[in-house]
Amino acid sequence: MRKTFILITTLLLLMGALPALAGWDEGVAAFTSKNFQGAATEFQELVNQNPDGWRGHYMLGLSLEQLKRKEEALHHLRKAYDLNPNDLSIKVALGRAYKNVRRYGDVTQLLGTVDASSLPAKQRAAFYQIRGEAKHKTGDSQGAVKDFAQLAKLQPSNAKTQFLYGTTALAAGQTDSGINALRKASELSPKDTDMKRAYAQALIKKGRTSRDKASKKQSYLRASQLASELVAADSSYDNLMLKISAELGAGLFSKAIETGTQATGKSGGDWLAHFYLGQAYTSNGQFQDAVAPLEQAKKKTTKPDDLKMIWKQLGFAYEKQKKYAQSIDAYQNAGDQGAVARVKENEETDRFNQEVEQQNAEIEKMKKEAAELEAELKALEQGGGR
Repeated sequence: MRKTFILITTLLLLMGALPALAGWDEGVAAFTSKNFQGAATEFQELVNQNPDGWRGHYMLGLSLEQLKRKEEALHHLRKAYDLNPNDLSIKVALGRAYKNVRRYGDVTQLLGTVDASSLPAKQRAAFYQIRGEAKHKTGDSQGAVKDFAQLAKLQPSNAKTQFLYGTTALAAGQTDSGINALRKASELSPKDTDMKRAYAQALIKKGRTSRDKASKKQSYLRASQLASELVAADSSYDNLMLKISAELGAGLFSKAIETGTQATGKSGGDWLAHFYLGQAYTSNGQFQDAVAPLEQAKKKTTKPDDLKMIWKQLGFAYEKQKKYAQSIDAYQNAGDQGAVARVKENEETDRFNQEVEQQNAEIEKMKKEAAELEAELKALEQGGGR
């Protein structure tokens, strides 16, 4: 609101010479000194005397806006617009008034006719923010991203602006643009944990969706660094879960085990920390150790999709230990018939190989016994010759 007031005050200075109207100077003086109630009183009297003057309605609308009297402000700004529809300052103010009462469709319709390049720089930033927010609210995500991109160019050193652009771009599927803006926001405001967390989450998202192995690895590694900083400042459950997500993606399985162990101690009734810990053990080749946390995860959720993932991970852990019966049971609970068939085939192959190995061992044993018998016979023959 402070930025809005500064902008409005600047516009007052730009309005130029005005006709002498009773109460105008008093109203402006009250407004610029932030006596908005006094300003509203003066401008209301002005409107009463001159109901067809757009300036009085405009300034009364701005004063009422500062007093949070949103509907009344909208009424007078709309009247100012009807009396002077080509004034860009009125259009922007009216757009903001529509936004304040959540009439976002009216905002986009009104400001869609405005050529932003014709606005002063400060007013242009307000314009892009108002219209961008309205587009976002009406489901025009791509349009919102375009407006916020322009806003970010106008305010390159504003962390909140970069954050707004980054989160909107990310939600619209523009991952790289979103990450770059969130990186800037985090660098501009390094102590802001929400910005750092959003940046890390964006990098994890890129890691999960990227097909380029090097880019995937780099994204996860950077995310793990950011998450480590967050955990160092606050080892909350959410921060630990962010950290283990990044570490699993980056292949830092030993670290993920440490983080997962911490997270399970703070998980309460949540299953996911136990599942991630099971994943970390499995990825690190510690298949037997993976079973306990996965069993814990299974006890903490009743959702079919969650249970399916847990059973599948359990099936894999048992399969790697060649515990075929448990593996088949787990995969069946997961509904993974392909894995069931694979384990059964592997079990049969393993059984066959064991039989072959046993037969080979018997053959080797027989060969050894035959060799020993032959040696004894030769010894007897040599002894009888003497």
